[in-house]
Amino acid sequence: MPEHRFGRIGRRVEIGARFVALGTILGLAVLAPTSYVAVHQSSTSDFCNSCHIMEPYHESWGNSAHSDITCIECHFDPGTMGTLKGKFQALTQLTKYVTRTAGTRPWAHVSDASCLQCHALEHLEGPLDFDGIAFDHGPHLLELRGHQLQCVTCHSQVLIDDHFTVQKDVCYTCHFMPAADGVIPEATGDCRLCHDSPTETLEVAGAPFVHDTWVEAGVDCRACHADAVAGTGRVLMQRCKSCHGQPELIAQITSPDVIHRAHVTDHKVECFECHVEITHGLAPTSAEHAAGAGDCGSCHATPHEPAFRMYAGTGAIGVEDQPSRMRDTRVTCEACHTGRLAGGPSGGLGGGLGGASAAHARIAVSGEVDCLHCHGVAFGGMLAEWQGAVGGGAEELLARADELRRYLDALESNAVGDAGRLLSEAEHNLALVRDDGSRGAHNVTYALDTLRAAAERIDGAWAELEPGREAPSALAALPPRTDAACSTCHVAVAAADPLMLEGGAFQHASHLGAGLACSVCHLEAQFGDANHGLPAFSRDSCVECHHTESELVPDPTDCSSCHATQIAFLEGTLTDFDELLAGVTAPMAEKGCENCHGEPPDIMNPSAPLCALCHDDTYAEQFEDWRTQTAELVKRLELALFAAAPGTAPSALDAARRALDAVAADGSHGAHAFPITEALLRGALEQLEPK
Repeated sequence: MPEHRFGRIGRRVEIGARFVALGTILGLAVLAPTSYVAVHQSSTSDFCNSCHIMEPYHESWGNSAHSDITCIECHFDPGTMGTLKGKFQALTQLTKYVTRTAGTRPWAHVSDASCLQCHALEHLEGPLDFDGIAFDHGPHLLELRGHQLQCVTCHSQVLIDDHFTVQKDVCYTCHFMPAADGVIPEATGDCRLCHDSPTETLEVAGAPFVHDTWVEAGVDCRACHADAVAGTGRVLMQRCKSCHGQPELIAQITSPDVIHRAHVTDHKVECFECHVEITHGLAPTSAEHAAGAGDCGSCHATPHEPAFRMYAGTGAIGVEDQPSRMRDTRVTCEACHTGRLAGGPSGGLGGGLGGASAAHARIAVSGEVDCLHCHGVAFGGMLAEWQGAVGGGAEELLARADELRRYLDALESNAVGDAGRLLSEAEHNLALVRDDGSRGAHNVTYALDTLRAAAERIDGAWAELEPGREAPSALAALPPRTDAACSTCHVAVAAADPLMLEGGAFQHASHLGAGLACSVCHLEAQFGDANHGLPAFSRDSCVECHHTESELVPDPTDCSSCHATQIAFLEGTLTDFDELLAGVTAPMAEKGCENCHGEPPDIMNPSAPLCALCHDDTYAEQFEDWRTQTAELVKRLELALFAAAPGTAPSALDAARRALDAVAADGSHGAHAFPITEALLRGALEQLEPK
């Protein structure tokens, strides 16, 4: 009985097992196609769009260069294990979406192996054009630049609507990250890595600008474009704590290698999840932003605010805003304040003008060597001309303003009238120039215009107080205004008057004071051109204006307006040479200029044979003898002056220099009055030559 019963149970188990096996086979036969279809459908890119949070990413993929490649070809690592891992992760993501525990910003990592399925490294080496920049994948992927980079380090989805593209902000984070000393390393921050200097002529502040001129002179790009990079890319501790709660991990922020290996090499974390963004590009320049680095000075006062305002050409009363041309070309403070010169404050900052000299003393030294570094030796003496004109004018006007202030303080308040306002405005302008401290170096044109506005107000105040007062105009303390184009550099050309030109003395002051433009007499050529500053015609052509009656030349017979030195020799009226010329007379003192040179406008330079019309035939030979003796005496005196022994009396040295200058200014080589010419040169020579 028991055996029979167990036999029946065994047969039932066997039959059941056969049914299970058959059911399994039938189930697999039915489910296999269904599973295949499910696996296939879930691998399509459209299936990825089933979740609403994926819609913008799916749309950006559809508009990208990878739109003909399915999502899993990149987002699943190559091989069976990569597919299984990707399916599991996708299932996890789907579960989160169904249970509403998914975030609104999905995260995915694309490995280099996925990229290399299509993009072989050998095909990526060599330069390619990236928005006008020559780029090479090789050094970025194959060379260890402190941190091992992945494809997705640069090709990321920082912006939702740009699928797997390179955002330049990511490049800036690596290339412009300052080192420990706060300076961007040359290896990554050199402008030439990406940019060639523009070859075309640009217009800057209304004038042509050619980059090659400055590049060839060795001027660093950042001398003008230092503000092209903003931000330091620093990592804020708060950003670390937004992801990590373990103190031991937070402590490792001081080790960049560890941090980058975990976030860049091993995993894909967007740069801006940790780093504050660095921006790059040309910042706008405007007069409204008056002050300094980052334009902080537009709201916050700094010790250098007057210098910033002068550089920006703003802040003076009665003067239109006029930024320095160097500011318009974005020349930074550090480009000039290099510290090339040893010693105290730079270029005479504060030099005698008071004001912010203590603050200026903290900045790097600058001077003419910094001007010549960019502009070349042709710029020599320009800084001294600027600082002499602005510094001297400011000192004179400050003294006049103090005098006027004392006068007003002594008056009853009801007697001051409008003079008080005019003086206050003048003092405001003078304070701007004084506190700037550069004596015109920061913006010489604007500084002089500011001083002129102050001088006009000082003169106006005196006119209010004493209408009939006879006193030198305050404007006389400043050089005549030159053309707008020339005034950028040449502000005090009259300081060199008289200028010896082809044997004659020339006065810039009288020409500028008459309202003549520089271009009337000089060729219009840009700085650096071989013709820059040359006369537009020979000196002989000056007679066309000077020997013809006009509004500017009311009396062309008045030779003294141009030839005062020549007339002094002719008449024997030279001053300051009493000792050398004692008892010496001028043989032609009674003659007028017209006796030898004719009447305007038909003026001539008489030759020796023409002199025989009044003198005997031997006069021509005598004239040549005077010329020879004059030339020999000039040469001897120049050599004696050069070789003067130490301890030579300063008065003797001064007399020799003045004698040479006077004879050169006369230019007649003794013809006007040889006895005076000879007495000057021999007398000065006797004081220098050893007895």
